[in-house]
Amino acid sequence: MIEKLYELVTSEDERKEKPAGISDEAAEHIGRNFGRQVVASVCSKIGDQLSKPGVILTWLLTALGSPTYLIGLLAPVREAGSLLPQIWVSGFIRRFPIRKGFWVIGSVLQGGAAIGMGLAALFLEGVIAGWTIVGLLVFFSLSRGICSISSKVVLGKTIPKTRRGRLSGLASSISGWSALGVGLFFVFYRAEDLPTVLFATLLFLAGGLWLVAASMMSTVKELPSEVSEGDNPIRESLESFRFLREDPVFLRFCLARALLASTVLSMPFYVVLAHKATGGKIASLGILMIAGSLATALSGATWGRLSDSSSRKTLAIAGLAAGLVGCLTGALSGWELERTGGLWLYGVLFFLIGLAHTGIRVGRKTYLIDHATKDNRARLVAVSNTLMGVVLLISGSFGLLASAVGERIVILVFGVLGIAGALLAFTLPEAGEENSSSS
Repeated sequence: MIEKLYELVTSEDERKEKPAGISDEAAEHIGRNFGRQVVASVCSKIGDQLSKPGVILTWLLTALGSPTYLIGLLAPVREAGSLLPQIWVSGFIRRFPIRKGFWVIGSVLQGGAAIGMGLAALFLEGVIAGWTIVGLLVFFSLSRGICSISSKVVLGKTIPKTRRGRLSGLASSISGWSALGVGLFFVFYRAEDLPTVLFATLLFLAGGLWLVAASMMSTVKELPSEVSEGDNPIRESLESFRFLREDPVFLRFCLARALLASTVLSMPFYVVLAHKATGGKIASLGILMIAGSLATALSGATWGRLSDSSSRKTLAIAGLAAGLVGCLTGALSGWELERTGGLWLYGVLFFLIGLAHTGIRVGRKTYLIDHATKDNRARLVAVSNTLMGVVLLISGSFGLLASAVGERIVILVFGVLGIAGALLAFTLPEAGEENSSSS
């Protein structure tokens, strides 16, 4: 049954073509591996929705009476913590011929961390609860980093070039539809009346989904890779930064990705503006969650197909759209929107920025995997993600900027950065043109 997922997104003629970017032996298991990785990715993505720091964990810590400074740590810890260690993880993973086990281990650890947060919600409160959940989030983020790099390596080994974007897009669409229920719940119920046990239940469910994802990923048929036998994994990992000098296309991609990160960084400020425009109505939180989920569900598969055709154009188009939406939001937010349907207007704007963010995420993942070769894929992913971790840490200063000049100006700045990233993405060559015979 799972194998049918591959048939849903490919034509009979495509399935008869010689797969590009993987070995002939790996090509015999494409259908099986495609379906299993879609299911594993969907489970992990829904788990992400059920434990979002900016929504679920923020509400939870507020309900538990944790101090504001701990709530402010949630997003940076969640994002940067999963990216910064990847340069070392890459060097370690390359010492093993089979890499899917790292994805399995990372997923199990994420599930355990989510379950631990749920237990903390039930039995702790105040500062102790806050520090416990933040500490578990650090553990969660490090585990997430293991999954991030190993999943891309396994994807590159098991799925041909012209199918990888579709896999990511299909998983995003399915998880987006599944996450709609959470947003609907907040629309029809008052968050102030929600018991702590409900948040704990969401975290337990998220933890269970990561365990299911680990089980599914363990069944992927992965062929052995060549291993690295270097003496010092840390030194090897640091040496990976030479690719920034030796591969100008990769360097340009990293710069474009850093600029396009402005999209995801701008999204919390949309929430703040919506909160102000609607007087803090809880329904606005639900509307934004539904808008974000719908954007992912409706566009994931489409972005995936476009990425398989040209991930470079996908990055550029999505980045340009994000920049224009940011500029439009900055202009509209200067009006008295609470008198003119601010709730629904911000729902539409959040939907549009969600569409663009989905395209950027699918496009940059597909471009990086297709540009890399089987020999340097783990290193390029690690270097790119580590640099993004640094960018995300630095981006914490935008919170201070928002306090000084307002969220509207910050969104405008992010919009301009998004347009700059899109223009830079347009200058990239098509992914894999140089590596078509070796990746």
